[in-house]
Amino acid sequence: MVKDAEANAEEDKKLHELVQARNQAEGLIHSVKKSLADYGDKIDAAEKTKIEEAIKAAEEVVKSEDKAEIEAKSEELAKASQKLGEIMYARAQAEAQ
Repeated sequence: MVKDAEANAEEDKKLHELVQARNQAEGLIHSVKKSLADYGDKIDAAEKTKIEEAIKAAEEVVKSEDKAEIEAKSEELAKASQKLGEIMYARAQAEAQ
């Protein structure tokens, strides 16, 4: 009985972590897509293409059961979209002045 409970607890924990990774990835995808729609014309085409490819890769893996892969693609998307974030930040700073 105790072993079953421990096994179930471990499975529950893994499932919870997977769901959390998916939710974070989906949030990031949504956020980057919105930023790209708003500011995509402010970055060069190569940078935009890199971000779009990272979005597509993240979208493909987010439905999988592979938490490590979901996290890896999320990380790649976050890195790819850094330039976009910098532009948005600079714009916000300029507007605040």
